[in-house]
Amino acid sequence: MKVCIVCQKDVSGKSAKPIKEDNIIRLIRALKQTFRIAANNELYVCEDDLAVHLQRRRSFERSMILFGVLSAIVVVLLIGTMLLSGRFEIWAVFSALIVGVFILLLAFVFRYAPAVEGVSSEEKKPPLPEELKPLEEAGKAGPKARKKKK
Repeated sequence: MKVCIVCQKDVSGKSAKPIKEDNIIRLIRALKQTFRIAANNELYVCEDDLAVHLQRRRSFERSMILFGVLSAIVVVLLIGTMLLSGRFEIWAVFSALIVGVFILLLAFVFRYAPAVEGVSSEEKKPPLPEELKPLEEAGKAGPKARKKKK
């Protein structure tokens, strides 16, 4: 069965984009098959929900960057404070890395949105409000064109 992952409706016969089968989707399918609760649906995003899903995907990508930076800062602080105290223990380094990986996993658990095949998250941005369109056009024109308009 072809199912939209946003609205959970059947998309057979409708215009829809398929979801990329990445490692996270494969892991979820394997876990469901292990517990014998797998429906083995084909995952799609219907055209009506594409903008909403792409916004969720952009939000996920941003949060992965944020959580990656946060994870690196925490690991560096934990290892740095250990080295500054004059002691070096391999278990403390291992523990710091486990904490960093745990922080990254939080982003996956709470924010994951799979990619859509053939569509990048930057491709379908929401439209600009009418009052911002002249500013964007002036920015694309360059400084010489802006001086001539005045």
